[in-house]
Amino acid sequence: MEIPDSKYKYGIVVDSGSSGSRLQVYRWPDPKYVAKNTKEPSILQSPPKITQEPNWSMKTTPGISTYSNKVKKIWPDHFKKLIKFAEEIVPKDKQSETPIFVLATAGMRLLTPKDQKKLLSQTCLELKKNSKFVIHNCGDHIQIIDGETEGIYGWVGLNYLMNQLENYDGKDAAHESIGFMDMGGASTQIAFVPSYAEDIKEHREDISRVTLRNVNGLTQEWNVFVETWLGFGANQARKRYLSQLVELSKINSNVGTSLNDPCLPKNAEISYDHDGTSYKISGIGDYEMCIRTIYPLLMKNVPCKEEPCLFNGVHAPRLNFDKDKFVGISEYWYTANDVFQSGGEYNYRIFNERVKKYCESNWADILENSGKGEYSKLDPDKFLKDACFKASWVINILHEGFDLPRLDLELPKEDVVEGEEKEITKVHVPFKSTDAIDGNELSWTLGKMLLYASSEIPSKEKDGSNIGVYPSEISGKKFVPAGGFIDGKGYDSDDDDNDKGFLLPLLVFLLLMFLVYNFAKGKVAFPKHRRFNQAKKLFFEMISKVPGLNNVLEAQLRYNELNRNDMDITLEEGALGSSQSSPNLTQLRTRSAINLSEGDNFAEGTINPQTNFLNKPFAMPKKSPFFQSQNNSRESLQRSVSNMSVQKSRNID
Repeated sequence: MEIPDSKYKYGIVVDSGSSGSRLQVYRWPDPKYVAKNTKEPSILQSPPKITQEPNWSMKTTPGISTYSNKVKKIWPDHFKKLIKFAEEIVPKDKQSETPIFVLATAGMRLLTPKDQKKLLSQTCLELKKNSKFVIHNCGDHIQIIDGETEGIYGWVGLNYLMNQLENYDGKDAAHESIGFMDMGGASTQIAFVPSYAEDIKEHREDISRVTLRNVNGLTQEWNVFVETWLGFGANQARKRYLSQLVELSKINSNVGTSLNDPCLPKNAEISYDHDGTSYKISGIGDYEMCIRTIYPLLMKNVPCKEEPCLFNGVHAPRLNFDKDKFVGISEYWYTANDVFQSGGEYNYRIFNERVKKYCESNWADILENSGKGEYSKLDPDKFLKDACFKASWVINILHEGFDLPRLDLELPKEDVVEGEEKEITKVHVPFKSTDAIDGNELSWTLGKMLLYASSEIPSKEKDGSNIGVYPSEISGKKFVPAGGFIDGKGYDSDDDDNDKGFLLPLLVFLLLMFLVYNFAKGKVAFPKHRRFNQAKKLFFEMISKVPGLNNVLEAQLRYNELNRNDMDITLEEGALGSSQSSPNLTQLRTRSAINLSEGDNFAEGTINPQTNFLNKPFAMPKKSPFFQSQNNSRESLQRSVSNMSVQKSRNID
């Protein structure tokens, strides 16, 4: 069906990771126009079709978390170039209706709440001041998302690209989906729909409900289990591993500061600082020892409060690798593909042999091979020295953490195929790694945009679910809409700029000072305490009726809710919690590092959407910081007036 340019909608998502920000521009045909002009079931029973041209993506470094001490530079040095890029793509007549979302991840999670507040509020202020793109409210559009959010967005994006969300029939309980795995620098995630109906029922409190809307106005509903492990990404795992080597060495006082690392190729060397001491780490290239040494980092010894558990004491539904398929991105792909040429369908035997050979190679030979163009021309010091550890860590996570079967060792003999790597496709392969599907980059950002675009479609169901994510009961979070519109009505367009957060306290302060001044001058007096309370009540009622002031009051309260000091932005479970410090060990080839250092290879018609579902609806907290300060001011005023009245009576006497 031919879609006129005027019938397209646009959306912008900025993935602000630890290494930099990446802006993505998307577009999709207006679902109302599509619904009126086609009767094709495959289109009507599917979510909106999101597309992205090859050059609709731009990245900039470093990450916004580095601006915590220079927030005023976040616009001229960081976002200005990104917004200018987006303005060259989105037609001018569409910019005032095009939403923009800035979603920060690992780097921002590691900052203090105070620094997070400064960066989020400054980002929103600058974007609203310097662009025409739509921000319904800062809390929904500019936020830090946790690993759970990334996991669900990734699952939505993956299943969209794999066409699992097309022709959705709500009556088909066995509608298939594909599991999502992601490993970054700080954390690793998994998201999947449990295969067994009894598992969904038994684990209901652990499972989130994801809803999308088809072009025909009917709702899709998915039961998704999602979990994230902070501290189990490639960077953090490497840091914990080296710290483990150092701590174990202290048992022997004769070791000193020179240590051997079985996960480094032979004769490779690195330096590592730990507790103020610099250690010289030398590689001995012992793959079997490396695998055994890494295993304790999974922390499978952490008590499992309720079986079954995966690792680090995390309870989860059973993973059915006999039936289900999983796709891994980021480190799962980079390590396997760029160094070992084993990306794609996973063959344990082949991958294991190549990792073993590499780990036990001499560093001089690896450098020689790198000079010949092998290993995707990766920088030896930044990437190749860590390749043995990363590959070994991936193997441990997959097989010991998630219990993925080793194809040549654990599958029934009749299902095993001998011979070339390509013949592995003759059997069910439960895991594959990739960075793109049919030329479309696979990223969690796709899920964000798809949810947003889906939320704009009016419901055709009397009791249709709102679009977004109903977080698991155990998470304690409330439903948050995907953004945009709910059943055709504006979701939220309140203007809550930071300047309003500043204006309200100033205005109230000036008004109070005016009254105190007049009390002190004797121009206003309340001889009876009861009358003073009546006047005080009247005064605040008058403030609430000042044109526009009530909206400002509401915006301030919502802004305070966004910036609560106790805001929970790291929901990762397990013994490590959110106490891990920033890795900053090496420039590992993780998603955040690589996606921000290499060019994009989007094929025409690329899809990459994203939606905001952790946008907490702002409440009016009873113990809001604003109310607290306001009450204090009233009490101070009352005490001041009372004291002045007493002083006057004394003077008269």
